Amino acid sequence: MFRECLPKPIINRAGIRHAWRVRIDQVNFHLLRDEAKQHVRRRDVLRLRNFRVAMGAQTSSQVADAMTSLGLAQVLLFDLNPGDTTQAFLRGLLVAAFPLLVVGPLAGFLADRYSRQGLLVVGQRLRALLTIGAILAALFEQAAVGYATFALLLLTTRVLYTARATVIPRLVEPHQLVAADSVSLMLSMAAGFLGVIVGGGLELLDLRLAFVVAIALDLLSSTLYRRFSVHLGGGRSGGSGRDWRAAAVQLRNHKVRFSIVSSGGGKFLLGVCFACVALVIDARFAVEATGYAAVFGVAGAGTFIGTLTAEWVIERVPRKSVAVLASVVAAVGVLGVALVPHFFAALGAIVIASFAFQNVRVCNDAAVQSAVHTASLGRVFAAYDVVYNLSFVAGTTVGLLVGANSGLFAILLACATGYAALAVLLVVIGSGDPRPTLSTTKPAETHVATLSTLRVSNMTRPDIAAATFETSTSAYSGHSVSTTSASAPKQAPIDVSA
Repeated sequence: MFRECLPKPIINRAGIRHAWRVRIDQVNFHLLRDEAKQHVRRRDVLRLRNFRVAMGAQTSSQVADAMTSLGLAQVLLFDLNPGDTTQAFLRGLLVAAFPLLVVGPLAGFLADRYSRQGLLVVGQRLRALLTIGAILAALFEQAAVGYATFALLLLTTRVLYTARATVIPRLVEPHQLVAADSVSLMLSMAAGFLGVIVGGGLELLDLRLAFVVAIALDLLSSTLYRRFSVHLGGGRSGGSGRDWRAAAVQLRNHKVRFSIVSSGGGKFLLGVCFACVALVIDARFAVEATGYAAVFGVAGAGTFIGTLTAEWVIERVPRKSVAVLASVVAAVGVLGVALVPHFFAALGAIVIASFAFQNVRVCNDAAVQSAVHTASLGRVFAAYDVVYNLSFVAGTTVGLLVGANSGLFAILLACATGYAALAVLLVVIGSGDPRPTLSTTKPAETHVATLSTLRVSNMTRPDIAAATFETSTSAYSGHSVSTTSASAPKQAPIDVSA
């Protein structure tokens, strides 16, 4: 009898059943949501024991990573290469690009095919072992050993990053993903800053001492990763090697494609901006290598602020609108540098562009994690991550090569134009955010149908993926039903897909 009160399901051409008609508009741009979504406090996700363990292990690992990277930069860029820093920086980018391109698909496959907890435990131990190569490079002044160590550490780090990203949906509920990713990224930046401070202090005593401490932190992270009380996915639950077709189908998901385009395009242009602004500072203000440090320093500040605001922004602005507005804001900032080539204007533009992009990045990370089935999440997230990272490497390389050989004014104008074009493209392409219309107009039936909508995540463990009844009133949420019932709440559960 209860089922008789529900609207009859509609089966579309793909065979997907819906309790109401859902129309996905390609051009679906709304500046603000009708109503703000439910706020998820960061301390709520930190109350979860397994999430706290994951964040502790991640922080320890990334402090070690920052210390090792700083030490290798000192050895490869300055101690063994006292000449042109720009050329050394380009070599570092090329060394970084090859592992990213090769290990990306492999990292995703490993995260799906093997136990993710096992990968994290063994991967941290492998990082500790590889860091010995950095000690040898510094001790015997061997650049080849240093670059090989850097490449192998980067390979291992990408596998670890993919594994960490795929376990977060197993530790929190779907509507907490934006908050969880925000916490993860904030701790990542804090760990990087702490690693640089501690590593820099240890380098004053002995560069090799920084590598020794990094090894100890990697081993500590490996120990923490053994303390999870839940299954993190992968292994037998990840399917077999024949699941590449399923992963390819997931890649064609509108939400995933929109995330790849918006993150990849934004990161490429951000890389161009980084390189051009660094060259502007070097050329016009004669601060030499400090120009690169200044750019990355203020970019880190903008990124941190963007991470802080991402949860607040997605509660009030649809995901597609976040990406479009970020491109527009970045275009205005870069154009300002081209018209007013001042030191502080250049740094301000980097802060603005980094802040805007980070809001997009956090929302897209959560959207991919929530939209993809756990059996394919490793490979799909790895593909998304490869595009994200290679876009930055390509953008920075283009900015350094073209900006050094041609007018920086023209490059900055071209970059601003690129941001504007990306904004237009993101308005036009589909983001996968549905706009539902009810198949019935009777308020009583509508209310019963809404209350009986059962949401169960297939990407989290059973006790976390508890059923929750939706009583949403937001027409723009993408997964809610508009109702006139007085009993509906004023806020809807946050949905990272919209």
